[in-house]
Amino acid sequence: MRAQTLYEGRWIFVILAVLAVASWFVTPWLTLLFVVLILYTLAFFRDPERSVPADPLAVVAAADGVVADIKEIEETDVLKAPTRRVGIFLSVFDVHTNRAPVEGRIV
Repeated sequence: MRAQTLYEGRWIFVILAVLAVASWFVTPWLTLLFVVLILYTLAFFRDPERSVPADPLAVVAAADGVVADIKEIEETDVLKAPTRRVGIFLSVFDVHTNRAPVEGRIV
């Protein structure tokens, strides 16, 4: 798990931790709810290592989940050409870290 991914969700952890401590004074059972939410947030922001195919021309999925649709669209901002969009649905149990689907470097 990369620390950068957890760092992106830092305010969620801070808020849940403050609520967990504050709820301890109201009722310890409510604290259990916030501890479960903290554990769920850790699972939500997980970023496991992925194996990369040896083929330099391989294209891999940018995200975990299920391919929801593949559509031809007119991209007007960057490419200014017709292109294919692949929509991936992520459930709350999927890894919510997106990756670059091809090897490359932005110059």
